Amino acid sequence: MNDDRTADPERRGVLVWLTRGFLALWAPAAAGVTTTFLKAPSAEERPGERQLKVGSLSSLAVGDARFVRHGTEPVYVLRVGETEVLALSAICTHMRCVLKWDREKELFHCPCHDGVFDRQGNVLSGPPKKPLRHYRADVRADEIVVHT
Repeated sequence: MNDDRTADPERRGVLVWLTRGFLALWAPAAAGVTTTFLKAPSAEERPGERQLKVGSLSSLAVGDARFVRHGTEPVYVLRVGETEVLALSAICTHMRCVLKWDREKELFHCPCHDGVFDRQGNVLSGPPKKPLRHYRADVRADEIVVHT
């Protein structure tokens, strides 16, 4: 019986040592995962932002808009000046219908429920309550780039 009593504390000591060693190895790993999770992504790593090349500036007349298919969220690129472009969602904020550009009136028209938006995307009439979503657009060496 004497041997059982001395072996029991030794086994307990080994288990305590193994448990502490295991936790000591996992603590830095858990801290690394937590730090990576909490760190904000850099501009290059942002998964949602993409650059969409939509054509040359010179091929788009001032006052005209170009419809660009882009997944489930098409975009209108409107040339408002010699070097200035504006990118707006081509989806109506009322029932998600695809808008039409009226060049003569310089308006976006929703054919589904007769919603009307001005060239800045503001609601002029109809059932839509919210303006159109804006996207950042740049001109780089005559190439129009929209950031979605």
